Amino acid sequence: MDIPISAAKKIAKDFDYDQVIIIARKVGVDGNEHVTTYGVDKANCKVAAHCGDFIKYEIMKWQKSHITEV
Repeated sequence: MDIPISAAKKIAKDFDYDQVIIIARKVGVDGNEHVTTYGVDKANCKVAAHCGDFIKYEIMKWQKSHITEV
């Protein structure tokens, strides 16, 4: 299950952060990975998204071939 942006927004609000990046992993046969990002405004959203992409593609080695850019 994906983690909604609203969860990251709640963390930002509750803990007074400008950017939140959540990395979640479920290991095993039914394993999955998910990254959710949030920024309090457009500039912070963009930075959080870039950080999330770096984590996904450079560290976790996700494949970009099946991802469509918005």
